[in-house]
Amino acid sequence: MDAVGLFRPYDQKTPAKAPAAEPEPVAAAAASTATASKNRPTPTRQQAQAARMDALHPKLTKRQAAAQDRAADDKKRQAQMEAVDNQPERVLLRNYVDSRISLVQFILPIMLVALACTWVFARLPVGTYVLTIVLWVIMFACVVTCWWFWRGYKAELAARYPRASSKGLMMTLVTRMMMIPQWRQPKPVIKRGDAY
Repeated sequence: MDAVGLFRPYDQKTPAKAPAAEPEPVAAAAASTATASKNRPTPTRQQAQAARMDALHPKLTKRQAAAQDRAADDKKRQAQMEAVDNQPERVLLRNYVDSRISLVQFILPIMLVALACTWVFARLPVGTYVLTIVLWVIMFACVVTCWWFWRGYKAELAARYPRASSKGLMMTLVTRMMMIPQWRQPKPVIKRGDAY
């Protein structure tokens, strides 16, 4: 029975632990000094509740309320755009375009150069004629390139996500191809030639 510590008789010889010192009434002293130094009447319950509600729901001017509504709308719109952009078929489209180089991404600089050349060749009918033919050839090559990319993307989408739909994504592909890679939104996450 002595081995069982639960039923062992209480040993009076062991010295009892000293009782912990009671904490000083610091809070009571601080409260008494706070009440002693207060130079205003204690607010009623209704006033205290009104002050708490004002802190939780501050009164805003029309301009502040409009700015707050705009910020909330922008945040909601950003969340919706991110949800759309994170769809797997759109992520695949961006990676498919960003990993390849095409003539279409140079179309904006080409157009600027062509516009500058029209000023130079304004008085030369032959130069204008040649420039027009070159621009039409470039436009035709861009259309063929876009069609080729769209065909390849649809085959890739069918292989990776058979249930995904490509409806409405052709214009997204064309506009992303036309943009210079540094201007594309969302930003490219892979480099040209990388696997995705």
